[in-house]
Amino acid sequence: MENFEFDWTSSDGLTLRGQGWLPAGTPRAVVALVHGFSEHAGRYAHVAAHLNQHSYALIGFDLRGHGTSAGARGHAPSYSNYQEDIREFLALITHKFAGLPVFLYGHSAGGGMVLNYALRFRPAYLQGVIATSPWLQLAFAPPAAKLWVAKLAAKIYPAFQEKAGLNPDDISSDPEVARAYATDPLNHGFITAGAFVGLVQAGEQALAQAAGFPLPLLLMHGQADRITSEPASARFAAAAPANLVTYRPWPNGRHELHNETFKAQVLTALTHWLAART
Repeated sequence: MENFEFDWTSSDGLTLRGQGWLPAGTPRAVVALVHGFSEHAGRYAHVAAHLNQHSYALIGFDLRGHGTSAGARGHAPSYSNYQEDIREFLALITHKFAGLPVFLYGHSAGGGMVLNYALRFRPAYLQGVIATSPWLQLAFAPPAAKLWVAKLAAKIYPAFQEKAGLNPDDISSDPEVARAYATDPLNHGFITAGAFVGLVQAGEQALAQAAGFPLPLLLMHGQADRITSEPASARFAAAAPANLVTYRPWPNGRHELHNETFKAQVLTALTHWLAART
């Protein structure tokens, strides 16, 4: 497995850092990763190792305000900034790996981003989309007063920052995963009003437009997820074109299926789906 790093300057002047993991020989396809909120692409090295064993490359980048990328922690001026960053990221990948199939893979907030990206831009150059535990809706209802304040702050001062309040035990039923998450200095734990409201609104938009989803989709969600809503993913899958969507709910699975005690089964389901489309 070959690991490399790269960076580029976004359209609004931020340095964004990416990294890739390549298998020996020519990859069967490239999987382009968009990670979740308050984490970073480096947490997917074990996913890359599994994909590499099956001759797939994994290339990811740290979202603006995350990991080793620039930007205020947990912030984007607007949701469209995330979408533009993904567009630039995919342009780099399709240039470097010209001729290879490319799949777009997102988890949690990244899962919502990739669903929205496909719906908004309908990228025919992609072979498919993978979304795990996407942020379409939260698994809990934020207090009404807090939501009102967030919406107001998003209009007046979108960079207003506060703790996201994520419980590491909700990540996985594996206590070692929770401990590693809690002690990782790159998991910043912050979210701004602008980012929060943008993510909430984009999730609702994706649910409303699911019937027009244009690409093959593997959608997986744990039924014990206490962070993002599995029923919302089930509704998205039911509304999306039946000939394109594969929905896989995982009983007892918490938020990070790729880090669950049964992660080997999850990753095997992922590579089986990829193999059927390469």
